[in-house]
Order: sequence, then C-alpha cells, then structure tokens
Amino acid sequence: MDPMPHPAASPDAIEALRRVVAALPTMPHTIVDDTRHEKVLSYVAAFIAHGDPRLLRRMLADWAILDTLNACLAPGQDHRVACVALRLLGYLLEHDSAQHDPTSATSVWHLLQTQYPSILDYLIANTMGDEALTRFSCWFALAHLVKYDDGARWLLKTGQCATMVSAALKDTSTYVLTAACQFLVAIIENRSTDALQLTAHDTLLDTLLESISLYKLIHGMMTDHTSERNRVAGLEFLWMVADSKSDRGTAFLRQSQLFFPYMDVLMDDSRLVRSRALDVLSTLLGSVSNPLSLLGKDSVPSQDIDMDKTKDEAMVECNYLLDHDVCSLLKQTDSLKALHVATGILEAMTKPLHQCDEMHGSGACFKDTILSTTLWIIQALQETKKADQLAASRLNTSTIVVQGDSILAKQLNQPGFQDLVQHQSRSKPAKGAAARGGTLPKMIVLSALKTLQNLALLFPVAVEKSCAIDVVLTVLFDQKLCSDQRVFKACLTTLPLVLKTKVQDGHLLDQQLFATAMEVILGILRRPALGSTSLGLLLTAVKEFFSDDALGKILSQEKVGADLVNGLGLKLYDVEWDVRDNVVEFIGTLFAPGGPDHGVAWALKHDVLESVFQKLSDEEAYVRAASVHTFEIVMRDARGWKAMCAQNLDERLSGQLPSLIRDSEAFVRRAVLEAMVCLVSERESGTVLMVNGTDLFVDAQFMSRLTLDDSDWEVRIRACEFIAAVWEHCLALDERADYRIRASKRLKDSDDTVIEGGSGHRRAPKPSSWWFYDIKGDQILVQATQDASRLVRLTSVEILKKIKALLEQRMDTPSPSDLPVNDNDNDNNNRDESREKKSSGSRSGKRPVENHTEDGSRTLSSLSSSEAGSFTSGSHPHAKFYTVLQSLDFERLDATTSVEQLYEEVLNVERVEDVVMEESENPNDGNNVLDCY
Repeated sequence: MDPMPHPAASPDAIEALRRVVAALPTMPHTIVDDTRHEKVLSYVAAFIAHGDPRLLRRMLADWAILDTLNACLAPGQDHRVACVALRLLGYLLEHDSAQHDPTSATSVWHLLQTQYPSILDYLIANTMGDEALTRFSCWFALAHLVKYDDGARWLLKTGQCATMVSAALKDTSTYVLTAACQFLVAIIENRSTDALQLTAHDTLLDTLLESISLYKLIHGMMTDHTSERNRVAGLEFLWMVADSKSDRGTAFLRQSQLFFPYMDVLMDDSRLVRSRALDVLSTLLGSVSNPLSLLGKDSVPSQDIDMDKTKDEAMVECNYLLDHDVCSLLKQTDSLKALHVATGILEAMTKPLHQCDEMHGSGACFKDTILSTTLWIIQALQETKKADQLAASRLNTSTIVVQGDSILAKQLNQPGFQDLVQHQSRSKPAKGAAARGGTLPKMIVLSALKTLQNLALLFPVAVEKSCAIDVVLTVLFDQKLCSDQRVFKACLTTLPLVLKTKVQDGHLLDQQLFATAMEVILGILRRPALGSTSLGLLLTAVKEFFSDDALGKILSQEKVGADLVNGLGLKLYDVEWDVRDNVVEFIGTLFAPGGPDHGVAWALKHDVLESVFQKLSDEEAYVRAASVHTFEIVMRDARGWKAMCAQNLDERLSGQLPSLIRDSEAFVRRAVLEAMVCLVSERESGTVLMVNGTDLFVDAQFMSRLTLDDSDWEVRIRACEFIAAVWEHCLALDERADYRIRASKRLKDSDDTVIEGGSGHRRAPKPSSWWFYDIKGDQILVQATQDASRLVRLTSVEILKKIKALLEQRMDTPSPSDLPVNDNDNDNNNRDESREKKSSGSRSGKRPVENHTEDGSRTLSSLSSSEAGSFTSGSHPHAKFYTVLQSLDFERLDATTSVEQLYEEVLNVERVEDVVMEESENPNDGNNVLDCY
C-alpha cells in the first residue's frame, strides 16, 4: 500500500506545485534577490522530501518534470535557475521510490540515461564551471546519482571522474568541497562487502586511487603547511568518513593510513585546525571498534582478534593513548599548545571509555587515570594568591597524585614536574592570542572542566572519591582565570555536578564539604564588584543545589539558607539596577512551574516575598516590572498564593497596582496587567482590585484610556485580555448563589430598586456581570476592533467571537419564565437555600452538576431562573451586548486582522509563481520579499 500523501497535498496544493514547477524555466534573469530562487527550491523540495511515490510518479509521468529541468539547463539560461533544477534532480534521485530497480521505466536514473543524456552531459561539463553555486549543485546531484550501480558505471565511462574530484577537493568554495566529500563517501559506502565480488563502486574507487592517488592527495592536503584551508579540507573528509560509522568507512581509513601522521595535525599552529582535528579524533574514538589500528600505533591488536574483545584487550587503546600520546604531549612543558591537545584527547576518550566500561566493567583504572590527569592539569594552571589560599584553607590544595601504574602516572607524579608545567604555562608566550590575553590557559581549563563534567555524569562514583570539588573551588578563587566569564560559568556548571556525586541514597556523604562550597559561593556573592552576569551564573548554580533533594533540604533548613538570604538581601540594594533585577527574577524562577520545591520552601521560610514587595517601589522601572512579574508567578503557585494571603500581600499588592498601572514605562504596565489577569482568572480574586472594597480603580474611563489610547500596543493587547478575564470571572460568579444573594441585597440598598406596576414585585437582581459592564468592557472591546495595530484588532475580535459563542450557547436552551422576587415567598427562600448549599459545595471543591459545552462553558440551564428570563426578554445586559455582537461584520474584521498583504503574497502557495518567480517592469520590485516564506 502506498504511504499516506503529504498533509498539505490537497488538490489545490498539488495544482499550485505543478504551476510552480512548470514556471521554473521562465523565471526572469532580471531578479536581483537570489533568495527568491532558494525559496522556490525549498518549496518544491518539501513536497519531494515527503517521499510520496504517487506524487513522484505524477511528477515524472504527467508533469514531465525532467523536461522542465532540462529546459532550465538550456544555453543562455540564468545559472541560478539551472542550479535550482540540478538540486531538484538530486532530491528526485534521493527519494526515487524505484531506485532499487534502476531498470524500471519509472526510475529517475533510467529516464536520465535513456531519454535525457543531455542532463548528464551538463553535470560533467559544469563540475568545474565558473560559478561556485553551479559547481556545488552539480556535485549535489552527483552525490545522489553515484549511489546507483549504473550511475557509477556511467561515471567510469566518462573518464572525467578523477579530474573532477581532484579539482573539487582543492576548490575555493567550502560548499563545493563538502559536496565533493559527500560524493566520495557515497562511493565508499556502496562498495561491496565481499572481497571476491567487485562492484562498479569498487572499480570507481580504485580508479580514483590510481589516477589521482587519492590517499596521497588527502594526505598532502592534511600536511600542507602553506594552506590552512587545505588542512581543514582534508580533516573534513576524514570526519565525514569516520562519522559514517560503517565497516566500509573503517576499512577505507585503515587501508589509507591517513591517520598515521595525525599527531602532527593535532599539534598544528592553527587553533582552527587543532580544534577540527580533535573533533575528528573524538568521532573516531566513539565510532570505531579498534581506533589504534587506524592511528598506526605499534601495539595494535592483531586483525584476527574478534571485535567482541576481552576486557583486557578492550582497554589497549586507552592505555596506549594515555602512555604514549598524552604523556608525550605533557612532557612538552614549554608548549601550552601540547597541553591543550592533551586535554582534548582526554575529553575525546571519556565517551568510548564509558561504552567499554558498560560492556566489560574493566575501565576502572583508566577512568581513574583520566580523572586524576584532568584534575592535575587544572591544578597546574591555577594562579591562586596567598589571600585566596587563606580563604581556601579548608580545601585540599596539595599536589594531585595521578592514579595508576602507567607511564603517564609515573611521569606526572615526578617531584616538581607540576611546578615546571606551572612555570612554563605562566611564562609569556612569544606570539599569538595567548601573548595578548593569556587566552590559551583559559581554553585549556575550559576543556578540562568540560571533561570533568562528562566524567561526573558518566562515572559519578569515581568523581565522588576524588578531590574534584576542592579543585573546582580553588579555580573559583583564581580571579585571573575566572575573569573570563566562560571559565567562571564552566566552574559554576561543574560544581553542582560534582557535588551531586556526594549524594547517595538521598543522603549527603560530606556535609562539611558542601558547607565549604556554600562559603565560597557566599564569599563571591558578597563581593561589591560582582556584576549582574556573574551573579546570574552564581544564582543558576544555587538553583541547581535546590533542585537536588539532599542539597536543597540543607539549604532550606540549615543556617546556610539564612546566610544566603542575607547575601541576596544586600544585592537587592545594590547600586546597579541589573543586579537587583537578577535577584528578583531568581526568586520568581523558584516558583515557576517545574521549579525546585526546596527553593519554594526556602523562600517562604525566610519571608523573601516581603523583600520582593519592597522592590515594587524601586527607582528603576526594570526592577519594578520584574517584581510585579515575580508576584504573578508566585500567585500561580498554590503555596505562594497561600503565603501571600497569610501575609496580606494580596491586598497590599492590589494597593500598589493603581500607581503601577499608571507607570511611565510601558513594560511595567504590561507586567501589571498580566498580574491583574492572573488575579482575576487564576485566583478569582477580582475584589482585591477594588479600593476600600467598593470603588474600582479600573473604572470605565481608565480602562478605555488604557485599552484604546495607550501608546504601547502590547499594553492595549493585555488590557483586552484583562477585560476578557473579567468577563469569564463574572460568569463564574454567576454560578454562586451566595453572590446572587449579596447582589440582591446590594440592589435593594441602591436606587435601582423599582416597583413594577405597583404589584409589589421587584425587578430581578442585577446579574453579577455588573463589573464587566460597569467598566464598559462591551463598548471598549468593540472599539478596540478599530485599533491601529493589527494584533490589537486580532485580540479583540477573537475575544468578541468567544463571547458571542458563549451567549449563543446560553440561548440554545429554552429559558424558564421570569420569577419575581418576593420577600414572603417561602418557596423562593427554599430555592435560595438550595442554591446556597450548591455554591458551598463548589467552594469546597465539589462543583454541582452542570450542562457544559465542549469548550467548558455552561448552557443557559445553569443560569439562575431570573437571570435566564431577563436575558431572553431583553432586559438582561447580555441581551443588549448580544445585539451589538450580531451587528458586527466579523468577516470584514477578520480581513483586517489577517497578516499584511506583503506577507499574504509570500505565504500563499497559490501565489508563489506570481510573487516570487516573476519580475515586474520595475527591476527593483519584488527583490525585498521577506524571508518569512
């Protein structure tokens, strides 16, 4: 059965695609914006990449897409159009459903070979063309074409393959080089696994080896000291082959011996080359079962050893790399470059070492050696001052002893050897970036810390037994190293990881060490010169402590938690506003969904919310906005809301909101409106937005000014959302009988009481939605549909649609007749008591049975009898509002809220051929089409 078609492949979409494909050869030469061709390519390729065989057959048979592509390659055609056609050909070859049967009449390759040989000739003729984009496009298509056996045979017959590959590997364009490397990898990956049965791919590769000495060519590129680009290009090819992680790729690398001079590349003067070489080595160690055989080492296990090696043989690679490569590099104490490479090799060994350890459980000695060597290197690069040494007196700062009996351990454990490395590393380099800013030592420490992080995750038991925590803390004391934010961040990222290794079965093994770590952090926190960026990194580490059950419990319950509060309290009054802002935001993140429970417990225990409340009147607007936003997050958390109510912070906050909502800065007003929405919708506490319990500070005049006249369109959007929240809040209040009783009493005490026809009957109580209508929410939302901002219009229209739907749902159910309110009517009293019991059930968490629609709204049967009757009779405020909603032309409003015409022209696929693929008489029209397509 054919797979499901593309989700967007409706008949209209397919027809639009057909028009785009047919229009490809007619794209004008006068188009200036090259990205328009790329948009067309991505549009068509998205359909092809889905791999729907029915669509591909339709393209080949009904649309004759190869005819179209051939027309794009005609002489005089724009080379950009030709490049689109060539890459589309590559996608067709890649997703050809008949590629396993290339002789099939529906096979793309069969059609090319029998009916369109001119396209194949074009590929050969233009792999060395003038335009880099053309060369890349040709190699892109060839990389997919060569996967066919007949494609490889065709390339052999041309006799041009060797010349083409040789030129592409030395091409000045990185894109062409990458595509050519992918072409070579495709040949390697399609070779035969049977040595006695040669395929066209084997012959093609042998031809390349003989004609251009491919091995020698790649080797020459890797060792070309005159061209950094060539060395990077050679490494790029090795990386692609190693990353294929296949037996064929491994066999190619073993036969080529390209990794034999690899140590020279690792020690290259160019940091870019060294970095890329370490990437390749890391890939090699993680993907090849016997990397030493590829590296050309002397102690290579014999080829007849089974791939499932014994546990002793599985560690031969680690042992050799440690004792020969890493050791020889560390002996070059006059070269920071060698130290950097040694650290990179240690990092590259961690993942494959973990894989071997999981399989055989025999890597204990090697992981201890790697761990202790990593710590040894970090310690050797520290420059701890005497004052810092006094501060770190509780830490173990003695020289680290490298574990194991290896040659490396003996070398590094020699007396005075670490001092020698320290002396050499601190000497001023003769040239380069390190001479200007001491960058290389920091890069080495960064690499070593990254290795330590991996070891803490992969081998937590080994790290727990080491002095890793002491080493990381002493680096934090080294202000010269930590002056680089990258090193400081790496230390604070590593510290929680290594501390968590001390937690076993939910208990912290060394509480004193954790106390020392917190002392160091608090000492840094108290530094007057601590900037906002460093503070943010510090607080991120503290949050990680809170996330751990054992560490978080200590922080929330012990004295160290109070010390942390004091330290943060000082920062709340720092002269730099961004420092204060960071502290306030940190407190908010503790209450965010998914935040640490111990962090919330700590904040509530030490009354941190009171400190945040004081920042509502901060002189800096950013801090005020952050404080309001923090309270919004706290209010959404049940524990935070309960604490706010217990401390009367909910009412005190509402007392601050009237002044904050009138703040001169728009982002403060935005934050306040979001908090008001939260109060109304999340906590159903709209009454706290009243002053003295009766007068709303958000009256009709103010809401109109905020929603319609505010200078910031985001404020206007949030004001509309607040009015929508008030609407929903009022509907929720309508369900509560106790509220209707209070509304009735309020109505009796007001001037609104009316005697109808002298009969003694009173008008039905005014519904609870009086708040929504008192602030003129209905009128404001309707006026907001004419706002100058499209997004404000869109928000208001969506809200009005939802309200209209809710009102219509309430009208669907036949409404009961009006029931007069009679003080002497016992039946009515009984009904009121019954409704009050139901409402008390709602407040206790057990809601009465109601009729709900699919979106959760109530039908009319859940309204009170008097409310329903007045609604249908026209006296209910909802009825007037519904009349207004009926008169709105929502179709026209939707048109005004859609994206601007420029966006529509680009986004609408039916217009692609008109907007993107055509050019008007003005040669500049259309060349600024946005990239949102």
